[in-house]
Amino acid sequence: MYTFTSDLNKTEYDNFVSNYSMSSLTQTYNWANIKDNWGHFHCGLYKDNTLVGVCLILVKKMIKGINMFYIPRGYLLDFTNYLDLEAMTKFVKKLAKKNKAYVVKIDPNFARRQYSFKGEEVCPDYSKDFEIKNTNLEKLGYKCTGIHKEMGKNMSPQYNMLAPICDKTGKVLNLEELLNTYKSKFKYYIGSFHEKRGITFEITDDIKKVPLLVKMLKETEEKQGISLRNEEYFTKMMENYKGKAHLVFGYINLNKYLEFLKNNNGKIEEINEVNSLIKENGETMLLSASIMFLPNNDVGVRTSEYLYAGNSNTLNKLRVSTGVVFEIIKYSLENNCNYCNLGGIDGNLNDHLTNFKEKFNGIVLEFAGEYDLPTSIIYYPIKVMFPLLLKIYKIIR
Repeated sequence: MYTFTSDLNKTEYDNFVSNYSMSSLTQTYNWANIKDNWGHFHCGLYKDNTLVGVCLILVKKMIKGINMFYIPRGYLLDFTNYLDLEAMTKFVKKLAKKNKAYVVKIDPNFARRQYSFKGEEVCPDYSKDFEIKNTNLEKLGYKCTGIHKEMGKNMSPQYNMLAPICDKTGKVLNLEELLNTYKSKFKYYIGSFHEKRGITFEITDDIKKVPLLVKMLKETEEKQGISLRNEEYFTKMMENYKGKAHLVFGYINLNKYLEFLKNNNGKIEEINEVNSLIKENGETMLLSASIMFLPNNDVGVRTSEYLYAGNSNTLNKLRVSTGVVFEIIKYSLENNCNYCNLGGIDGNLNDHLTNFKEKFNGIVLEFAGEYDLPTSIIYYPIKVMFPLLLKIYKIIR
């Protein structure tokens, strides 16, 4: 017998997540606090009094009297178990109708394919049993919205890139084994390359350093003409994910770098540039910053998240951003992760982000994509308007 609650307590929810393989940050209990401009429900599905599935439903008011249910990277349940999925669907659909949601939009945390940059299929942690999962969803009335390679076409990027920290059997590597998987040309730019030039890295959970991250993001925004998040948003992340959220910084000691240039036939233009930077910034300068999250599950496949990154427009040739990502991967390894998710990429694999992330032995994760479960006859006319609504969502999110 199945029962359902839309107000699952935090202890039960968190305990389920900790024992669920490949759980996602956006399906954790506290993600509702990050998305505080949405309504939400913390749902739990019981089978004979045993919790078999959970989900965080985000509720967005579209227009007066019409809402949307969105379940990012959820549900958290066994999609191969048709009866469990059927029960969750029935209860969530009923809740949606009660709350005037015209659709339940899910974006499950499993993949169609998991392959190397060269197109070779690899260990199918995320793509295992895709056909069964997809068939079960379609039988229950979910409609896949298709494959969208371009960034921005879905609520969340359909294509992500994973940096593997494990071998083909899933065994987590040690640092020496991990380094041996990288190409020699790439390895040159991590480790001693940075040390000799006065570059150091810091991983911290000091919330007072959030403004440093925001400062770097501002430089990236100006350079790329994009809009990211503000200080309040990242502060909420650090507050809600204590022990999981970490700021990562790459600094340069300009005096040490100046000494390196003088001792290694540095160009006069480079020396003059560093002297100018010392006058402007003093001895130490921040060149790169990011925020990363350790996974909330303790069992199964553990994947850390590299979310936002900002870089100075100065001294780019030192590749400090490469060092920051490597520090995140190394920290993930130390915390027994199988992968580090380097975030969204263009599915055509021809953008600058893909080229950068691929150097970490990148594995392409082609997520299943979004599935719509219509709950109202107005679903179809609204679907025609959805591209416009998606643009509005990206503005107000």
